[in-house]
Amino acid sequence: MSLPATIQTAVGQSILGKITRLYNNSVADVLSEMLQNCRRAGATRVDIDSFELADRQILVIRDDGSGIDDPAKLVTLGDSGWDNAIVHREDPAGMGVFSLAGHRVEIRSFSPAAGKGWCVTVAPDAWESGVPLAIEPCSIARGTEILIDMPAAWASALPAAAATAATFYPLPVHFQGERCAQRDFLAEARRVEPWNGCRIGIFRGRNYRSPTEVSINFHGLTVSCPLPSVSEVDGDGCWYVRVDIMDAPALQLVLPARKEMVQNAALDELREAAEAAIYRAIAISGSHRLAHEQWQRAHALGVILPEAAPWLSGWLPRTADADGTLLGDPVAGTAMILVPCEEPPIEQCAGRILCEGLPLGGTLVREVAGFEGYGWYDALPRVSDISFNVESDAGIYVYRGGESPPPGIESGRVTRITLDVAVKPSASATGDDNRHSFTADVLIAPDDGWYSDLDQTVILLTQDSVITPHELASLIEDACFTPGDDSGDDSWDTQHSYFEKRARHVANELLLGEETAILERIRDVLLDEVSWLVPEGRRVTILAERGQMTLSYVPGEDAVMSA
Repeated sequence: MSLPATIQTAVGQSILGKITRLYNNSVADVLSEMLQNCRRAGATRVDIDSFELADRQILVIRDDGSGIDDPAKLVTLGDSGWDNAIVHREDPAGMGVFSLAGHRVEIRSFSPAAGKGWCVTVAPDAWESGVPLAIEPCSIARGTEILIDMPAAWASALPAAAATAATFYPLPVHFQGERCAQRDFLAEARRVEPWNGCRIGIFRGRNYRSPTEVSINFHGLTVSCPLPSVSEVDGDGCWYVRVDIMDAPALQLVLPARKEMVQNAALDELREAAEAAIYRAIAISGSHRLAHEQWQRAHALGVILPEAAPWLSGWLPRTADADGTLLGDPVAGTAMILVPCEEPPIEQCAGRILCEGLPLGGTLVREVAGFEGYGWYDALPRVSDISFNVESDAGIYVYRGGESPPPGIESGRVTRITLDVAVKPSASATGDDNRHSFTADVLIAPDDGWYSDLDQTVILLTQDSVITPHELASLIEDACFTPGDDSGDDSWDTQHSYFEKRARHVANELLLGEETAILERIRDVLLDEVSWLVPEGRRVTILAERGQMTLSYVPGEDAVMSA
């Protein structure tokens, strides 16, 4: 065998044997393809109907367009038969009618060139066999009518499929005589911009955008396609786009089913244009809260924006539960000091001091890394270090977030606890940081810096601390409670209730002593598990020791039980 000198691309005849697999054999696909052909034919109205004929359900699609001149073009794979203007604008593939493959189909159409109507019937097996199909005369005077034998699954899906196909279609569609509801694909847009034969609609909505959400409309045929979106810092929504394609030949759909966009240079250009449109919409909306990187991107796209609005959320100590970061009221027009994220125990204990008044000389605000680069943000002083200095019988040591207490340190009273805070004057400051020291009375130090097991947590109190058991228990909970989320863990409520009891016991033991703490723990158990059993209007006394419990009603009652 000798090798050929040249080769050329071609379509093998065997493709006809695979025609029924080009589409997914759904009524939705059929309606989508047929409606596109109706529109290209210059129709002003499309009717979709169904009826029963000789125990068969028939789907009818009818339009008042120009009709089909050459019947042969209709069943020639890859030969659309459309004029040059349609071919240039929309890139029809000559495959749409093959979405009907495998079904018995009768096609009736008027041929303007011949001046008369014609009709052809395609049997289910004729789509793949290539057998000659007889053309018969037909009395149709305009447009095209297609009758399709419907599978049972199509009949139940037809109403919803017709409604979906008509929703964003540019022509009136009637289903069983009733006009289908239709609306503009960009009806709810904040702003609409024209671009290269498209309409770009800019929307504002939820932050999460589903990858299957439709974003491009091609004359009623909608597809999902990743397009730009922009979320502002600390915002509860994002800016995103939808695109209505009017006349953009370079934006193409993947053939034959047209369910996704071809990834080409034109789509890249559309994405960049859409991103710029978003920033223009933000520019006319007033102030913004874009991250500095987004602000720079807007400038690169030719959209000049002011810096983000110069306000920040007041600082509140975060909790360990789900890494809860609490945000205070917006702060603006006053001296602000940035506070970085520390571990919850550090923030909770420091917050007992830093949240009272203005101990650092300005209002504490939560840092926002995305704002780094803005002039107003970089000029703000910021906390550069938070630590606790502890003096006890075991010596003096410094505790910071992420560290473990020194070996041998146990919960209890210590001589002194000092909160040390370093403040850098600005992002670009090169001198020494300003240092502030405050007397503290409590420090919670988990063994690994973040741990909800109180057996592994050191809790230190100064000798003169006046914190109450209730206050300490709440502080322990905020600093340390982290529910487990494994499949075998109890519910959040059950875990939280157990932790609350443990925190109260630890607080009572540290502040009231072991014996009082035991009594309070017993009281908790009795209140939760026993008190509701006592009959209304009666009282019970309990005398308990390990392994022995005596219960009796108060004098006047004659029932006594022992366990």
